[in-house]
Amino acid sequence: MEYHLERLRPRQLRELGERHRVSLLGLKRKSDLVAAIAAAPGSPEIFMELEAQDTAERDSGLVLGRDADVDYERVEELLEQARKRFQERQFEAALTAAQEASRIADRTTEQLRRASWSYAVLAAQGLLEPCNAEDPETATARALLDRARDVFFQGQLLDDAFLQDLVRAAEVAHAREADRVRDLLALTRDSIREAANLGAPIALAEDAWKRGGDFLDRDRLAAARESFVEAAQRVEDARTRRIREVEESIGFVADHIGLARNVGADMREAEDLHQAAQTAIAAGEHGHAGDLLKRAERLAMKGQQRQIERAMQLRQAQVEKAQAIIGACEPVLKEAESYDLSATEVRVLLRQARDVLTKGDYVAGLTFARNAEEAAQRLEAQVADERRRRGIQKPASGTCGVCRSTRVTFQDDGWGRCEDCGTTFRWRGPFGVWERLKAILVP
Repeated sequence: MEYHLERLRPRQLRELGERHRVSLLGLKRKSDLVAAIAAAPGSPEIFMELEAQDTAERDSGLVLGRDADVDYERVEELLEQARKRFQERQFEAALTAAQEASRIADRTTEQLRRASWSYAVLAAQGLLEPCNAEDPETATARALLDRARDVFFQGQLLDDAFLQDLVRAAEVAHAREADRVRDLLALTRDSIREAANLGAPIALAEDAWKRGGDFLDRDRLAAARESFVEAAQRVEDARTRRIREVEESIGFVADHIGLARNVGADMREAEDLHQAAQTAIAAGEHGHAGDLLKRAERLAMKGQQRQIERAMQLRQAQVEKAQAIIGACEPVLKEAESYDLSATEVRVLLRQARDVLTKGDYVAGLTFARNAEEAAQRLEAQVADERRRRGIQKPASGTCGVCRSTRVTFQDDGWGRCEDCGTTFRWRGPFGVWERLKAILVP
């Protein structure tokens, strides 16, 4: 059981002694520390603890020979003692020191071999960890690895030929796994490109793929494979969502086309694109179908917008026309009222036209305005008779109030027009207070 103690370093031996209250005061050599702990009353418990640690290390796959302590200093010390005793002709003491140095050297060589073999076994194990267990090359290499571990833990060593076979098999299995991971890299890259051609969002998939590429460059095959699998899953999810979006957009685009058609837009081109998109979806060409649907939707939206703009322009024109008619009827109404003529019909129709226009109903507003215009035209005949009766004559000349031009004309209906700027105006307005008073006083 002292083998377990000899594997520990002096610092570890001192810590072990402190835990189990073993007096190591004044001891510096490793051999003295080992002997003191082995001779302590609680040594059985110490050996049980070390054996349990060895089992845990074996089960968890820790470095097999990392705690082997090569006692070069003790060998050199014994050889120095043998040399001195030989020079002092103390041959028995020189022989004893030489034999002890030889024994420790043999044991040190054994520890070195175990340490080197342990790292070789662990290196092979590290190469095989990311490999596919179902691969025949991996299965062969793992069988050799299991045999090497069993033999090593039994305290034996294998020959160099077996170790070379193990290393070679592990390298072959690792190389095959690396090739499979590289194939997965290329396959995932192609999937990402395909999804991008469909118009699917691929940012997350690209990030995972790039991480996998970095892991592969550092020969971390397991992490690279996980990243590529994650990228493949993300790109598949994005691809599925994009296909669903394209298929669902068939109905949405059809609704847009229908709305545009209802407002009078020409949707023949959009309908052709919509039909072509349905054909592409049936053929599995969702990327092309998505492009066609986008074009069809854009045309439908533009058609709707154009019709809305036209409707707004028409509405504005109708409103302006109604307001112009109302503005033209106002002077006639005021002049007629100044002559005490009955203008109730015109006044009511104008008020109705203004109220309806204020509420936004330009169609009814224009209708009421036209009715008021017809009533005003009938009233104009009475206004003209009243002018003749009162001796009101249209002016022979005048000046435009806008451009100050004298090229103005006057009509019998009370309207005038500037020939230069085109402004129309009433040359005869309603009676003022003086005119009304004069009309009353003068017979």
